[in-house]
Amino acid sequence: MQEPRTSPIPRTVLGPVVISLAAGIIVLLGGLFVNGCQISRLLGRSTAGGGGGGDGGGNIVVTPAQVVDSALAGETTPRVTSLAVNGGTWFATPGSPWISVSPARGGPRATVRLSLDPKDLTPGLHLSTVSLQQHDSTGPIATVTVRFRIQQPVLQVKPSSFSFTPRTSNSVFEDTLKVTNDGDGPLVWSATTENQSGWLTLTNNAGTGPGKIAIRATNEGLSYFGTFKETIIVTAPGAKDSPMRIDVTMRRRKHDDGTVP
Repeated sequence: MQEPRTSPIPRTVLGPVVISLAAGIIVLLGGLFVNGCQISRLLGRSTAGGGGGGDGGGNIVVTPAQVVDSALAGETTPRVTSLAVNGGTWFATPGSPWISVSPARGGPRATVRLSLDPKDLTPGLHLSTVSLQQHDSTGPIATVTVRFRIQQPVLQVKPSSFSFTPRTSNSVFEDTLKVTNDGDGPLVWSATTENQSGWLTLTNNAGTGPGKIAIRATNEGLSYFGTFKETIIVTAPGAKDSPMRIDVTMRRRKHDDGTVP
């Protein structure tokens, strides 16, 4: 009796399939690596300003990063300062019409002239910026903050008037005017009498900032009876409420010879 024959189990050929699969994975990983490098370069260029080519490369760095200046109200001469620029090629954009830059375009290691024009600006603090951007308009931006204060001193003089009444023929009166600055900025003032009357004199007639003006009035030498008037004028160039006028009155009556009226 013969034993039954069994069919041989076919052997699966795995070698070529494994090799083909491994090659596919390698190709896929290679493509991802190349694309990843390209994306990395693009991201690096848009956020860091690039690193080669003819644009000078690198981020734009501006010194100083903030400009603080001031001018008196009414001044027409621009205030000028300099900015040091390092980085790639760039163009500058002022944030306000009272700011101008020269040159408006440049390259690495440049010096920019920044002008602040106080003409027509109202008193107070004016805030703005100057932006420097790489030439391709998509690169990094360096921003300089500008703080420009227009100073306005305000002249204040007290009291606003004087009135003297002599009791004798040679009475002498002494008093004081107080000068103050109710605004900001330097206050430079001077004082004089309008008609240069001899019976009224100023001991000091100029000063800077808060101060005092000593005045002296006398009826000595006045040849007739009546009311005498003079005006003290205090002037502070560039200050609001300048000039100020202080009226001074001297009333000389008939009993000024010492008799009781």
